[in-house]
Amino acid sequence: MSKHDIIIGIVGGSGFIGSFLARHFSKTCKVKVLDITAPRFDLDDSARYEYCDVRNYDNVHSALSDVDVVLHTAIIQIPQINENKRVAYEVNVLGTQNVCEAVRSLSHAKGMILAGSWHTIGERELSGTVNEEFGFRPDKVEDRARLYSLSKMAQEAIVRFYDEMSEKVYGVIRTGTALGEGMPENTAARIFIERAARGESITPYKHSMYRPMLYVDVDDVCRAYDSFVNKILNDEIDKSGNSLARIVNIYYPEPISILDLAEIVRDCVTTHTQGKVKPHIEIVDKHLPPLFSKQDKERIKVDIGKAERLLGIDSFLSPKESVEKLVRSRHL
Repeated sequence: MSKHDIIIGIVGGSGFIGSFLARHFSKTCKVKVLDITAPRFDLDDSARYEYCDVRNYDNVHSALSDVDVVLHTAIIQIPQINENKRVAYEVNVLGTQNVCEAVRSLSHAKGMILAGSWHTIGERELSGTVNEEFGFRPDKVEDRARLYSLSKMAQEAIVRFYDEMSEKVYGVIRTGTALGEGMPENTAARIFIERAARGESITPYKHSMYRPMLYVDVDDVCRAYDSFVNKILNDEIDKSGNSLARIVNIYYPEPISILDLAEIVRDCVTTHTQGKVKPHIEIVDKHLPPLFSKQDKERIKVDIGKAERLLGIDSFLSPKESVEKLVRSRHL
C-alpha cells in the first residue's frame, strides 16, 4: 500500500496540536480531521473535515471505519474544564474510552496514539530524573490545573489497558507545553510574545515566576508523531512487556522557569527589532505566597533517551529557538 493511500484520523483535529498534525500528515497521507467544530485552517486536497463527537460511540466508530492509524488529541482544557466538569468528563474520559474501543473493534485500524502531557508529573517539589517512569502527581499542580492533570492521567490509564488487552498498538506521546503559531490564548508564551510585540511590559506573576516548565516546539511534536505512526504502519513496534514501553516523553530536556521565558521573549523581540522595541519585564505581585524557588529548575534532570531509542529523535529545538521563530513570524 502506498503511503498516499494511508488514512490518518485525527480526533480533536481542529485544536492546536491536531491542526499541526493535520497539516503535517496531509503532505504524505490522506487525513481525516474529526471534531465537533470545523478547523479554522485551510485543508489541502489530501485532508477533509468530518463532524465527530467523541461522546457518541456510534459517531466515533463510523468516523474511524476507514482509518489506518488514529491520533487522539481531543481534550477539554483550562479554563473550560473547571467551568463544565460534566462535559469535560464526558469528552476527556468517556471520549477516550470510545476512541480506544472503536480502534479495537475496527479491523482496518492498526493502532492509535494518545496526545499525553508532561502535566501528569506535577509542578511543585519536582526532584530527580524525569523520565517515562517518573510517576503521576496530579495534586502537585495549581488548583486550576488539577482536573486537567487528572484527565491526562485517566486517558493514559485507559489507553494502557487497551494496549495490554489488544494486539494492536496503543501508544502515548507525552509532550511538553507546545510552542507554535496558534497557541492557546491563556498560555504564558503567547501572552508574553503578544505583549512584547506591542511594546508593552511582560508580566510574569511573582508567586509562580520560578515554576520549572518543560517546553517543546510543535514541529518536534510532528516529528515524533510521524516516526511513531510509521513504526505502527510498518509493524515495528515491539508489543512485548509492559505498556509503559509504548509511552514516550517529547520535550526539550532543559527546564526553564516562567521568568526565564519572559527574559527570552524580551531578548528576542529586542534583537529582532534591532532595539526599536525594548519590552520591560514587570513582575506582578498578586500577594500570594511563592510556590517555587529560583533553584527548583536545577533539582530535576530530564532524560530524553527513550525518544531516541523508540523514535530516533535525539535532539529538540530549544525554547529560545521556538520563540525566535514566533517573533520572526510577526514581521515586527
